[in-house]
Amino acid sequence: MDDYEAKTVLLAFRHRGRNVQLRASAQGWASLYLKHHPYQSRTRGTRNDYEQKALRQGMIAVNSILRDWVKGQVTAVECGMMSFDAVFPALHAHE
Repeated sequence: MDDYEAKTVLLAFRHRGRNVQLRASAQGWASLYLKHHPYQSRTRGTRNDYEQKALRQGMIAVNSILRDWVKGQVTAVECGMMSFDAVFPALHAHE
């Protein structure tokens, strides 16, 4: 779920009866991007447009990052390489 107001992405799913929720900051991704690719006078558009574009890209990037990371972690659990509690340690206390 995209929370545009909070500038975050929430991924919620159930794995073998256990609820998982992960939240990631698109604003954090955009801030890092802007740090490495700052607005310059020769950049097209206004500074605000440039920052909003970075934030929109951050929403897309964070969705992809979460999806790929979770797929890898769940695969490791399913293959017996790691336990669910090792992959998602903070979730164990919430059940």
